[in-house]
Amino acid sequence: MKRVFLAKIIKYSPFNWLRIFLYKTFFQYEIGKNVRIGKSFILCKSVKILENSIIGDNNFIFCKSLSVGANAKINSGNTIMGKAEFSIGENSRIINDHYFDLSNNISIGNNSWIAGKSSQFWTHGSIHTKKGNKDLSIIIRDNIYIGSKACFAPGVKIESLNLIGLGSVVHNSVSHIKNIIVGNPAEIIKKNIDWRDNW
Repeated sequence: MKRVFLAKIIKYSPFNWLRIFLYKTFFQYEIGKNVRIGKSFILCKSVKILENSIIGDNNFIFCKSLSVGANAKINSGNTIMGKAEFSIGENSRIINDHYFDLSNNISIGNNSWIAGKSSQFWTHGSIHTKKGNKDLSIIIRDNIYIGSKACFAPGVKIESLNLIGLGSVVHNSVSHIKNIIVGNPAEIIKKNIDWRDNW
């Protein structure tokens, strides 16, 4: 309870330098140079935020461990919550109001975008979660673009260089690169497309 109370106080501290100082001093979080942390609630057993990263306002982050790569950005209003680990790679972005269920781990690679708002990432399933007999972690690899209001089922893994269209419901993993994936249920509609050049 003491840690929760202190995290709430830090959230409402008026200055970025003060929030960082308090996180380092009382929680031993590792925070690099030129990091900006807005008025967000961050309470994890371990936190590592590399240089030039930004965590905006009104995020709620409560998990086992948080790892933020260099030059990454978590905008505002996001919920990252659960007992497991969350990581986002360098130069990646999470925009606004997304939800990450950390019953199991979630990993986002380098140069990837969780764009728009209101996407959901779920990592629990009633039977498998209770028995612990299946890995329900979500892995989003490098150079992936995910549009608004996409939903991800437990255990999904998306290979690099893919685009997930807005509103898609992704319940199967994608093991090949350079696809456009859309729909409910989501499926590949175009292959051999590098979204960075052609979308």
